[in-house]
Amino acid sequence: MSTGNMVDAALAGLDLGETVTIPSLPEQAEWDRYEVARRTMNGKLSSAMPAPRYNVRQHKRLSV
Repeated sequence: MSTGNMVDAALAGLDLGETVTIPSLPEQAEWDRYEVARRTMNGKLSSAMPAPRYNVRQHKRLSV
């Protein structure tokens, strides 16, 4: 993709209210599915504990 096309697509996306633009993504529905998944995971990305699916034992933190 040329730089000019990339910039034009980014500016068009900005006009559409997109905070992230993927110029080569052809279908709006694909972007919508990505956004739903991203928003679903958003609150879980900075948890202080590993997810149970990893079977990680909880280690006690030593005081220093």
